Amino acid sequence: MTTTTSSEMNHETFSDRSKTITQQGNIRELAWLPVIDASGRRLVGLDELFSTAHLIERIDVRAPIEKAGVLRFLTTVTALIVRAQGVTKRSAGAVVTDGFAPAAIKQALDAIDDRLWLIHATTPFMQEGRYAAATSVVKTAASIRSTSPGDSTKAWWGRPGDGFATGNVLFEDAPAVLMGFWFYSLNNNSAVVLDGVPLPMQGSAAGKVKAAGVRLWKGGENLAATLLMNTPQQWAKGSELPAWAQTLQTSGHLDPFVAATITGNATLLLADEIDGEIIFTGAHIGSVLRRGIPPTAADHAAVQAAKSRNKAAITANRTLAVGELPTPAETLPELGVDALKASLMDAWRKDPQIVLRKPDPKKKGPQKDEDIRALNDVHAGTSVLHNLRAWYLRAFNPDVPGQASILVRDEFTVELFSIQMDQKGSYGELTGASWLSMPPGTVGGSPEVQAALTKFADYAYERVRSALYTAIRAVLHDDGPVGATHNDALSRFSFLADGVVTEVIAVSLRGEAFTSVHVKSWTNAAINAFDEAIEPYASARRLPDIAAARHKLIQTLHKTESEK
Repeated sequence: MTTTTSSEMNHETFSDRSKTITQQGNIRELAWLPVIDASGRRLVGLDELFSTAHLIERIDVRAPIEKAGVLRFLTTVTALIVRAQGVTKRSAGAVVTDGFAPAAIKQALDAIDDRLWLIHATTPFMQEGRYAAATSVVKTAASIRSTSPGDSTKAWWGRPGDGFATGNVLFEDAPAVLMGFWFYSLNNNSAVVLDGVPLPMQGSAAGKVKAAGVRLWKGGENLAATLLMNTPQQWAKGSELPAWAQTLQTSGHLDPFVAATITGNATLLLADEIDGEIIFTGAHIGSVLRRGIPPTAADHAAVQAAKSRNKAAITANRTLAVGELPTPAETLPELGVDALKASLMDAWRKDPQIVLRKPDPKKKGPQKDEDIRALNDVHAGTSVLHNLRAWYLRAFNPDVPGQASILVRDEFTVELFSIQMDQKGSYGELTGASWLSMPPGTVGGSPEVQAALTKFADYAYERVRSALYTAIRAVLHDDGPVGATHNDALSRFSFLADGVVTEVIAVSLRGEAFTSVHVKSWTNAAINAFDEAIEPYASARRLPDIAAARHKLIQTLHKTESEK
């Protein structure tokens, strides 16, 4: 008796359906994207979204990585519409007020229409259609959903058991899931077998551990302003389509629009019909490289020829006379896959939302990755306070991203997207992602406001961070996880201090200084955070150390209060 697995059943169902349904679910008309406007929260497709972008307040995607993926996708479409309409920096303000031109929206979306179908015989949206013939095991559809593990702050979503991280993917949820996977997926040892070749996941440009950190998005008075403020002018130049909307044929493609939208990963969602509703129940996952930049026969021939010349050179070098110089070995030409891998490793440096530090004149020689990124010190405790500290105390006041955008504004809401990853062998592991907002003026405002917030960040974070570490180390010594417990305490402190942080930012933006009342509030938050973080290690043996450490922590924090 032959047993049919659920994966095989899903694959078989999809194959049967594909014989009669060649395409379905065009995201131009499918109501999939949640937005907030004057009528409240509703779902729209791309046509309606761009037609009414000047009347929409913002998108309302729930999962952090999917929200980032959706925004990145929308800016790529914005670039195509701007190109069709001929929008310039001078005319961008009129778009914010009156909206995009209907003819330009239609022209841009018509040009990529065959790439906007969730189910399509050859070019399904942000998927690899050839995976229908793959021989690998089918995973659950939700395996491409990058949820955010953790349980310590309000910024986390997708924890197991919260009703969000399920095995299937609803039809209207699929576009955002695919966008998050395309732009922010990690590399790992999962693979599909296509044409007899195993294709492991390579990771997206932002899915590298070295690319972890904070991206800054600017928020405007409506969605049109937000999209224009985050879309580089360079993307609207030329005639190239974003990488997700075409099949690339050359290695080492240098067009900035293509380079910013390429990925190392691909998937094919497998559909089933349950109670008359189409639901994605499975997925192939692997590398997009075979479709993206395939090595040609000429590529392989060039590599073999170089290898032959190197072999001949080695033989000739063995018989050199005294004084004759040896023939150096050639560097082998990169195949398409290798060229794309290399570009993905460093693509994060040109991310339009990345915040780069100004060069430190005291440091000589090449800068390390951690010296280049301004906002890279993030972990489970990320919060408004944490990012204020990173911006003002570690970033050397870098230029705000977006000066090369289609729309440049001095006043904007600061949206910080944090993505945290850990290195696990040769692969990355997502440890968290979050979105946090700060009001206009918090970053890039007047010098007086920036000075006030710098002082606040020093008082409210840097000194607390140091004092908490000293107190926890005094209790655990070397026989406990000092670093992890310290992170837990900082995370809890950030949460408990959330209210006072919001209040102090508002005070600073009014040009006023924070008061001793504010200092006492975050001092109490720090003491409570210490109590909660150290509680799991409380024992009769440690109680004296806990009491002494707590007393010293209170003294240190109260001393900070008196300095105010």
